[in-house]
Amino acid sequence: MSEAEAKAELPADLPPPKKADKSKTFAFDHAVFQVKGAYFGFGKDGDSVCLHVPLGDIMAALPIEAVKIQFQIPKDSEDAKLLDVVEKSMRYVKRILPGDSIPAEILDGSASWRVEPHHIARANARISMQIISWMSGKPVDVSESSELESLASNPDTKKKIQEAFELLAEKLGLGRANKNQIVEMIEQLARESSYIEALRERFQKIQKIYSGFNVLFAAYKRERGVQDEIGRIRILMKKPVEDISGIFLQIDANTGEVFNALKRLRETISYIRNKRDELHQRFMLWDEILVAWDGVALERDGRMDKLVRITYRFIARHFPQDSEWSLTR
Repeated sequence: MSEAEAKAELPADLPPPKKADKSKTFAFDHAVFQVKGAYFGFGKDGDSVCLHVPLGDIMAALPIEAVKIQFQIPKDSEDAKLLDVVEKSMRYVKRILPGDSIPAEILDGSASWRVEPHHIARANARISMQIISWMSGKPVDVSESSELESLASNPDTKKKIQEAFELLAEKLGLGRANKNQIVEMIEQLARESSYIEALRERFQKIQKIYSGFNVLFAAYKRERGVQDEIGRIRILMKKPVEDISGIFLQIDANTGEVFNALKRLRETISYIRNKRDELHQRFMLWDEILVAWDGVALERDGRMDKLVRITYRFIARHFPQDSEWSLTR
């Protein structure tokens, strides 16, 4: 169905536009955005942002630029401005309904998704160990989250951290009596860093799938066709997994020195947010695959055969060999 045909077949009795705060929500004026079931999402190519509109038993997908032209939306209108925001917002969400809130990343730089309490606990624990490292002048290398939290909760560690608050306040020119300001700064840093901890957790699931193909390669040694497919998956997954690992190493290197992180807190938070958004965008691609692999045993059976094929199609599409991975999907 062409865009012109889609326009012609839209219902004549469109509802009136909804009134809402345009600075915080996708409150469009044009009636086309009020069609029940309409939403913004990616087109079949996975790149272009489209307005999806139900027409009987089918969904018409109209690219944003086509929507502006077909429905004569003036370039300087509020609707045109909101459509530009829609395109920017699709970096952070997979689907937008007219009337939805504009993602927080666009409004104030905070995240539009939530973390769990244990992510905040891990962030606090990591910063606590960074403080101990700063106090002692010796690096504290802790890779396991459980070990990290265990060390941070040690009574001796807590005592040293309390002592460090006064010293940090002095070194930062606040005065020892103002150590509460250091506590507030660390809490702020931990809140931002908790999103990185949540993303680490998501990455561990991807790493588990990646390492699982080593097990499956051996399990399918008598089925050459499936084994060859698994081999290709391992080759294609290697670069994106290494790239993401590199980003986490970058983050740790640039935020791991707690004194400098607090001294330039605004810049540090800006850096963390940029990396948070970059990682979140990358991981959005993996959501369906992670769900498909959740709880699946690494055993050779019909279900695994199908899952290998699905994973190969996903990997081959998004991470083709000898080409750069586009961050714009």
